[in-house]
Amino acid sequence: MDRDTDLFVQAFWVKCRDVVRPELDRVIDELKGAGHDANVSTQEYSPVADQLPDIGPVLTLTVHPNGASEGRPLQFHGDVAKGDLEIIGNGGKAQRYELASVDEAVVKREVAGWLAVALK
Repeated sequence: MDRDTDLFVQAFWVKCRDVVRPELDRVIDELKGAGHDANVSTQEYSPVADQLPDIGPVLTLTVHPNGASEGRPLQFHGDVAKGDLEIIGNGGKAQRYELASVDEAVVKREVAGWLAVALK
C-alpha cells in the first residue's frame, strides 16, 4: 500500500471511531430497545479484489426490522481511489463527502434519512 492510501485508510478509521461509531452505537441501542436486531461490522481495506463486495474500508450498520430475515445495510465506505467517504443507504443510493467534512451532524442526518426508509 502506498503512503497516500495508507494515510487515507488511517484517517477513515479515525473518522469512524471518533464521529461515525458513537452515533451508530446510540442508534443500535434505540433500535434494539424497539425490538429490532441491529449490528455493526467492518471490512478492512485490501488493494486486491478478494471476492468481497468492496475493496474497503467499510463500516456497515445493518438492521433487521422486528426480526426480519433480510437485513437493511447502511455503509460508510472509504473510497480510496477518490479520497472521499461514500455513505450508501437505501436502494444503493450513495452520498459522497470529503472525509474531513463528515461531522456528527452529517452522520445524524444520513442515519435518520436511512432509518425513515429502512424501518418501513
